[in-house]
Amino acid sequence: MLSVTGLAWGEWGEQTIALEPGWNAVFLEVQPPENGCAAVFAGLPVESVWYWNKRFEPTQFVQEPGNLVPKSPDWLAWFPEGSKDAFLTDLFAVNAGDCLLVQLGGDARQTLTLEGRREVRSLSWVPDSFNFVGFHVGTQAPPTFKRFFSNEKALTGQTIFRTGADGKNRQVLDPDSETLRQGEAYWIYCKGASDFSGPLKVEFPLREGLVFGELLREQSLKLANESDETRTVTVRLLPSSRPDKSDLSLPSLAGGVALSYYSLVSWSKFDEPLTFEMPPGRVQEIQLAVRRRDMPQSGDPGAQYESLLEVSDNKGMLYTIPVSAKGAVNYAGLWVGTVSLDAVSEAGNSFDPVTTKPVAQPFNFRIIVHVDASNNARILQHVSLMQVQAKLGPSPDDPDVQIETEPARYVLLTNDDLIPEYEGVSLRDGKLVGRRISAPAFSLTAPAALSGQINSQLTGTLQVDYKDPMNPFVHAFHPDHNNLDERYEQQLPEGVESYSFSRAITLNFAEQDPESLGLPEWGYELVGGAYSEKLTGVHVRDIHMSGTFRLTKVMDVPVLNDGR
Repeated sequence: MLSVTGLAWGEWGEQTIALEPGWNAVFLEVQPPENGCAAVFAGLPVESVWYWNKRFEPTQFVQEPGNLVPKSPDWLAWFPEGSKDAFLTDLFAVNAGDCLLVQLGGDARQTLTLEGRREVRSLSWVPDSFNFVGFHVGTQAPPTFKRFFSNEKALTGQTIFRTGADGKNRQVLDPDSETLRQGEAYWIYCKGASDFSGPLKVEFPLREGLVFGELLREQSLKLANESDETRTVTVRLLPSSRPDKSDLSLPSLAGGVALSYYSLVSWSKFDEPLTFEMPPGRVQEIQLAVRRRDMPQSGDPGAQYESLLEVSDNKGMLYTIPVSAKGAVNYAGLWVGTVSLDAVSEAGNSFDPVTTKPVAQPFNFRIIVHVDASNNARILQHVSLMQVQAKLGPSPDDPDVQIETEPARYVLLTNDDLIPEYEGVSLRDGKLVGRRISAPAFSLTAPAALSGQINSQLTGTLQVDYKDPMNPFVHAFHPDHNNLDERYEQQLPEGVESYSFSRAITLNFAEQDPESLGLPEWGYELVGGAYSEKLTGVHVRDIHMSGTFRLTKVMDVPVLNDGR
């Protein structure tokens, strides 16, 4: 007899199992951080623990627990220290997904409490053999054996055994009424090949769950209804419950993971449970993305955000998938985007020369901004992406072997004189070359500092010299606009053929995406808002322009010119 009670869900969760005196067939759903058998079963009168060491050879007959023999090829066993059989131990650790036979001594029910990471692992069946397996089911309306296996050819109508506390394997003779239990393992015969884990199948990229780390933005969760009946599926995001133990080497908990899901044509915040119908054979893919703007970096650089994604249906299936992510670090790096000017003032209108008015066709141009580690922003006219190749050195273990002592790294160069000192990043005609990004609408000989903070407001005034080739008054091949005298010998002073002027630009960042697309990367890897500019010196009156802008973070390099 076995029962499971009091599940506390979190990225690190708690599985509490009531053990009966005698034998218990247990299915573990968490990965204990200290998974040694002595630590897992500490404080309990456990006499032995057995793990089926399944092999490729079929198991045609199921042994009763009382007849198990240590050191047999099909079983690994653990005996507590001090037991007369302790020297026979060959099982030293247990993991999530393991099915165990636990022999409990004494005559009182005991509680086994496991704290660890919730994990969902796919089953690997030995064909034409009995398999010792467990399933992810809930405590509410658990499915019957017949309904659970009804659409899996290799398992339908096959022999199933349950292990009793008396050590006897009892066959399930009434699969129409007997139900599966959470946390219980069974002996089930598989006729042929199978990858069945349940009538509602879940798939995700990593066994550890949805791990976004520092870099990943999106991951998908795939659900498949492999049964012959329609299922009502609910997916909800649950908060983490972390065990407060200093002896567990865990990263500190910064909070819950902020997720969005993609629906039809836009992203929505995953704040409420998702419920939908899945007819037989339906495959449903849920695209999930992390919103790092809502997950600011905590004081502990090693802290991470954690949650659980619970997937359940109205037929008794229950999966709990860990979700983790690092918070936003900073805005340091290279940002590239576009400005779209859609309104300009009428300088010739003496009644209102300031108000901008819509234009017939927007004017779009590129803008490049770099932010350093101190959040100081600069606007660039061009930048080249190069790299420093990895450095090799002798291995401390074997001096004849070369190992990487310094990894390769990217550099951002605005000084073209430095380009020959670095390696390219793209292959062109068999040679490595750099990648150059330019913003032709800006005339800058060096990066220009901007005031303010990115994702709030940035302002700056750019001076355009009267001799600048990009000055609209200058034309190299027009005698009246080349700043040279009639003999093309002497440089003319400012004001004769061209004029210096200034561009005062302002970038006001929007809290929310102006296009209301709900993009999860908004505010962290994608920013934007209102752009305005004032030209002084081109006309007798200032010319005002306005529009919108967007910037996308393309590189995390926080310094320009390799700090030189």
